Amino acid sequence: MSVSADQTKVHISDVSVSNDEPVTGETVTVTAEVSTLETSNETIDIKRVQVRKSNSAKTYRRVEDIGSLAPGGSVSVPMTVSFDNPGMKSLTVYVLVQGENGGTEAYEYPVSIAVSELNVNADLSVTTDDNKSTAVEFTNYGNVNVSDIELTATADEETIAQKYLFETEPDTSRSVAFDTEGLNGEEVTVTATYTAQEETYTTTTTHVVDYPLAGEMRLTSIETTQSGSGVTIQGDSANIGNTDAESVLVSVEDTDNVSPTSPLGDYYIGTVEAGEFSTFELTAEVEGATSSVPVEIMYIVDNDRVTTTQLVDVSPGSSAAVRSSQTTDTATGQESPGGSGLPLTSISTVLAVLVVSIVGFGIYRWRNP
Repeated sequence: MSVSADQTKVHISDVSVSNDEPVTGETVTVTAEVSTLETSNETIDIKRVQVRKSNSAKTYRRVEDIGSLAPGGSVSVPMTVSFDNPGMKSLTVYVLVQGENGGTEAYEYPVSIAVSELNVNADLSVTTDDNKSTAVEFTNYGNVNVSDIELTATADEETIAQKYLFETEPDTSRSVAFDTEGLNGEEVTVTATYTAQEETYTTTTTHVVDYPLAGEMRLTSIETTQSGSGVTIQGDSANIGNTDAESVLVSVEDTDNVSPTSPLGDYYIGTVEAGEFSTFELTAEVEGATSSVPVEIMYIVDNDRVTTTQLVDVSPGSSAAVRSSQTTDTATGQESPGGSGLPLTSISTVLAVLVVSIVGFGIYRWRNP
């Protein structure tokens, strides 16, 4: 015999569903709470609780011999179910009890669950920040939670990092960062392995690491002029990086064979923007056959102070010395043309001798006709 849930002796006081919008294959817990009234005068036995399709004999889950329930008592009976096909599922929680006299009564409680088609879909997006780290964002575009997320980054078939993420709900993202300093311009492969509905999935993407090169100062277009032991160095201080260099200072290093001299032992340039340059001039004193002058370059880039040293060749055969002497010679107009032949001064001397000889010979012939 079946009676309604509001029967005065026993009733199904509540039915809860762990997820009323599951996906196909997802386990759902349906919990039925069975209670007796305090005014009841007998103890009943709960013989069977089951979840079945409404208006059908099809049963999804069945639990038997729950136990006895005294007047005013209650018990919760959890049952797990899953569905292979999507759609609205009309279910009935069915409870069968037996009284002390051996008679049985049945109670029903309707439940509706909307089941969706399983969609497992996750993707990766990768970006490289200015601080040389690469951020990886894992996004769950599906309709079920994913867990056991492992991210692996490789470059040239070598693993450079592994990271793990917490369980991620649908339409949410989680991010991690990899240190990719020193990999600028290289291709990095990121693979995500994760679990959904007790199945393992993977997704992979590739990314070329690209971050701005920090400002870097170099001395270029250097020319040197030497007079005795004194040396003058002129040129450009160029920023070959992608960020500005600040507080740029170039100076002659003081060594055993080289000393900075006034007025330009050091030269303050200031800020040199990315891809730009600024001229400088230094003076130094060198001893003996010194072939190079160390020039120290100090600057601040990305809040870091950088100090480097560049050797400037001042030997007689150096290209800088040649460029300097050629420039000076061209300015005075004393550079000789190429090829063989007498120098200009020798030719002038020969012509003068010939003129004097001709004049002398003419005077002699006039006096001695």
